[in-house]
Amino acid sequence: MIHPKAGARTLAIMLGVVAMTALLFAGSAGAASRGYRLHNDSNSTLQVIGASPVPKTVCTVECVRNKHPMDFEGRPADDWELKYFFGYTYAAELKYRILRTNGTVTYKIETSSFSNNSTCTVTPPSAGRCTASGLSLSFN
Repeated sequence: MIHPKAGARTLAIMLGVVAMTALLFAGSAGAASRGYRLHNDSNSTLQVIGASPVPKTVCTVECVRNKHPMDFEGRPADDWELKYFFGYTYAAELKYRILRTNGTVTYKIETSSFSNNSTCTVTPPSAGRCTASGLSLSFN
């Protein structure tokens, strides 16, 4: 004999599983982005040269050179809103000219579902010093 409330419990559990499955596969909103902020703590002025996609290598049976997707919300000089989508990695290389020197500073930013990474280099090293960690970029 089936208990009268067993059918209601079973239905509630099934509806809960359906709702959780829908949330799991729904993904994120289309306009998600992560903000990287550049702090210029030097006496030099930085001028944006440009932003470009970061190369990646995908290997299955053979290795293929490709590029990470890159898209921004707006194109500001100091606040970069790198878009992302759940399950994908977006990356960009941001290049600045260090005015009144022959130097450049390059930041690589990368956003994925669970991490925000960044690195930087100054060329030549005598033109200044940079740091990059997570969403924070700086130049000294």
